[in-house]
Amino acid sequence: MSDFNTYLKAQNDIDAVNAISAFLALNDMPQADSASVDLVIHAGNAILETAHAACEAAREANCHLLFSGGIGHSTTLLVETVRSENLLPEIYLKDRSEAEIFGTLASEVWSFPKEKLVLETRSTNCGENASFTKLLLSELGLEPCSTILFQDPAMQLRTFVTFQKVWQEASCATVFYSCPTFVPRLEIRDGIVTYAEELPSRLWSPERFLSLIMGEIPRLRDDENGYGPCGRGFIPHVEIPSEIETAYQHVHGLLKNHEKAKNRALA
Repeated sequence: MSDFNTYLKAQNDIDAVNAISAFLALNDMPQADSASVDLVIHAGNAILETAHAACEAAREANCHLLFSGGIGHSTTLLVETVRSENLLPEIYLKDRSEAEIFGTLASEVWSFPKEKLVLETRSTNCGENASFTKLLLSELGLEPCSTILFQDPAMQLRTFVTFQKVWQEASCATVFYSCPTFVPRLEIRDGIVTYAEELPSRLWSPERFLSLIMGEIPRLRDDENGYGPCGRGFIPHVEIPSEIETAYQHVHGLLKNHEKAKNRALA
């Protein structure tokens, strides 16, 4: 496995990555006590801290916690992380969905009440996270007015606008808040490019992180290849600032000769 120094050689390279990362990790949480919350939703990923933060948010709000995620591209990484930390017996990991694994972690490890857990176990992508969650809540007769969304910080913005679109199309008045557990940031320590010291452990490999953030910008674009209304129509229009496009082009140039860290294909 390569390290970040394989791809990033100068401070302006790091600055470009950090700019993209901060843009994607959308945080629009209101001021404390300014809004009540009646549901917390966590969309499946492989970062344990995001699920733990969702548990704490739901516990504080005394509301339901919904884990959304079937068996997808992050499931193997999630299982490896849980296994390496020896958090759950193997019986809770084999052939289990991301929602089931996180639900078990929530109840058995983080002491979240089982009666307030809701599991959506079929979705395999961001769009299905939103649409299958909406369907499940309708089946259960739950109509949240105010919901906090947790996701892998690199996918936080796209998850937020995807959920908004699905609920708007269903003429539902739910207000969503986007809450990245942390904002990924790189820095140089002792001559080595690495994650900032204050960030959680067990984060993405360099290749996966760079692939994730570089795959998000093309998806967010509102053009014939993107997910916006002028493309696939999966999300509403998202305004991508010119400085983020500039940062994207800069990092794209750094990665174009590195097969492992090239853009994720649109899917």
